[in-house]
Amino acid sequence: MSSRIKIPETEIKILFAKSGNLCAFPSCQNPIIANEGDGDKPLAEMAHIIAYQDNGPRSDPSIPISERNKASNLILFCPTHHTIVDKFEYQYNAQVLREMKRLHEARFIPPKEKQIQSELKSEFLYASFLPISRLPFFVFSAVTPYRKSNILELFDILNTQEHKGALYAFELRDQRLYTFFDLREPNNPFRGAYDQTTVEVLKATDLWENPDSHRLYIALLNRSLTSYLKKRGVAYDAEHFRHYFLPDKTTVERKFTYKSLSGKNTSKSIVHNPTTKLTGLPKSYWIHLAANLSFQQVEERQWVFTIRPERHLTKDGYDTYTHSSIGSKITRIKSKMYNWEYLQEIQLWREFLTNAKPRLYLSFGKQSIVIENVLLKEEIRWIGVPDDEKDFVSQQHPEDLFSFAESQSFENAEDDFDGDLFLGEFEDV
Repeated sequence: MSSRIKIPETEIKILFAKSGNLCAFPSCQNPIIANEGDGDKPLAEMAHIIAYQDNGPRSDPSIPISERNKASNLILFCPTHHTIVDKFEYQYNAQVLREMKRLHEARFIPPKEKQIQSELKSEFLYASFLPISRLPFFVFSAVTPYRKSNILELFDILNTQEHKGALYAFELRDQRLYTFFDLREPNNPFRGAYDQTTVEVLKATDLWENPDSHRLYIALLNRSLTSYLKKRGVAYDAEHFRHYFLPDKTTVERKFTYKSLSGKNTSKSIVHNPTTKLTGLPKSYWIHLAANLSFQQVEERQWVFTIRPERHLTKDGYDTYTHSSIGSKITRIKSKMYNWEYLQEIQLWREFLTNAKPRLYLSFGKQSIVIENVLLKEEIRWIGVPDDEKDFVSQQHPEDLFSFAESQSFENAEDDFDGDLFLGEFEDV
């Protein structure tokens, strides 16, 4: 349907009556009706567990339209958690939200009806994103003669021995170059590729206020990540917005060893040619572990780095697999990836990205992106799934001499920023 049917008043009353004047997100104490002055101001936002529209978050066309605006399919959140839930719909899927709603509303059931409460057990719900503790506070811009048509000439300037290993994250827009590197510095990697007299300094917080400039900032973050991963044998599939592991240059098949969720060293094939169970013969395609990796702003000064496991197929480890069945093959592979397997791949990616260190630094001279290697979690109480208990060791990487020295070197670089320029620090999410 093209327009949304108004939620019946009876359903709204049922929903509010069961919500106890609190946001349903675990541990959130934000009231949904807040006192303000002489009157009461409603703060609650009603979220659909199964989306009303067929193209909305957590959509399910099999659910009748008549059922989608009932209180049983609605949950109340404060504005902050409503935004988070809809942004990360894979993590906060319909099953998770139903359980969240059930546990929240159970808090306000009369004691005599709470017999099931004694049977509930505590577990942790782990997020599919990592907190970002620091981002570049400035974007530098200048007029440049380089366009997409002659971009290879720009790379000739960048690929010098002096700046070998630098992250060449930049954008070319409206005849201007944009980058996190300080273009006023004489030894920046882009020296000679722009007009020095036209350098402008843009504040990140100003860029975030405008949708177009916000997309520019996101593009610079993404290009920084892609530049870093390219050096580590990970390519970017622009058509499907995912990064995927490239094959081993010698053996084609590629493996990665990391500490699994149980804390054990585990070797996993991240590029391999599957075989048919019946015959043992290799199939006509290769599977590459992949992930949608993205930077998301969840509040005014809070950002997270999301990891959504995916798959990428090739014919031989190199050339793209273009068979018409590719969509169904990937869907079938992902359909077998249940919560534990899904979280295992998030673990693999975070260990790979950070080199199993406390955090990942992406440096641009005196500015940096800092992604913390921490799985965010929230404790929940629910009836649980029988025989579904797993050994879980949430890997926390303590500081050692090397990681401490690395963090100090970044701190010293930031302290040297001239004048009133400084690296914006962002509170942990």
